[in-house]
Amino acid sequence: MFGDVIMAEVGATMVGSIEQTFKGSFANKGEEKGYFEFGGSTVVLLFEKSKIHIDEDLLINTAKGYETTVKMGERIGEGK
Repeated sequence: MFGDVIMAEVGATMVGSIEQTFKGSFANKGEEKGYFEFGGSTVVLLFEKSKIHIDEDLLINTAKGYETTVKMGERIGEGK
């Protein structure tokens, strides 16, 4: 439904390390894949073109230059 998805962890200031606990090629939604140690960080998701429709509220905030915090399990869009 979503096509291939790339998840890239980005360690921010004061991040000691990114611990990868998952072993394998594919993780299921909600499974632990790893965690950040000490400090704030982010995760970047890359989707195949035309495979996902991003929710309108996120698009509006982005157009206004606002950062939107999204927590695990929160909806960001739907597959096409």
